[in-house]
Amino acid sequence: MKKFTLFFILIFSFFGCGEETPVQSSERTFSTSQKIDSIELSEHNRLMAEQNSLLVELEKKFEQLVTESDLRAAEDAKIINELEAQILTLNNSLDKYISEISESRNSLKEIKKIGSKEYQIIYERSKNLDHEQAILLYEEFLNEFPNSPVSSRARSRIKFHQTEIKILDNRKSSRPLNLWEAKVKGEGMFARAVKEEEIFQLVGRRPDSTKRGSSSEYRQRIYVWRDSVIDGGYHDLIIETTDGKVDRISRSE
Repeated sequence: MKKFTLFFILIFSFFGCGEETPVQSSERTFSTSQKIDSIELSEHNRLMAEQNSLLVELEKKFEQLVTESDLRAAEDAKIINELEAQILTLNNSLDKYISEISESRNSLKEIKKIGSKEYQIIYERSKNLDHEQAILLYEEFLNEFPNSPVSSRARSRIKFHQTEIKILDNRKSSRPLNLWEAKVKGEGMFARAVKEEEIFQLVGRRPDSTKRGSSSEYRQRIYVWRDSVIDGGYHDLIIETTDGKVDRISRSE
């Protein structure tokens, strides 16, 4: 047993002394490898930290966008609800206006009938009356139906009869053209300038119309009296003057 132990010790000493240098080299290699692994790990940790930071920032931005999107969606929903309410209100108003227009049309149809029958009766009766009586008849109609749609027709008929009365009055003082010429010549109006009022007094009334002449150098006037000349019918009397002097007396055709 002692011999075996001594033999083992000798073998261990022999092999142990032969491998001393390689063992130290292995230890150095292991130390260098551990150092390299340590540097790569720190770099890895730094990169991981940056990625985590970026990920956190992205998560914050995403949450912000989601929040803003929810807010916009809520605002859009509110606006849509308001618009729908306005559309509903407008539709109700439109239905109301359409109903009112329909009622107004029906009322207008009834209004148009007011006085129409009575006017037709008066119109037929006035054909057999003189102008004064016809005017009284239309005036009574206007007093009874002042807002009738046919009231304007009644007023037009009154003006028509008034014009006819005036024409008849003009014809009462009508004269042949040569007699008018003699009267004007007798007053010396062909030879001297006179005022307008003197000519009007000679004829007996103011003219029915007055026009300016074509001359820009002289004061020319053309006076017309309706139906004041009788010559195979009634014609208008025309007196033309220049600077107050009568130039010409004629009649309409």
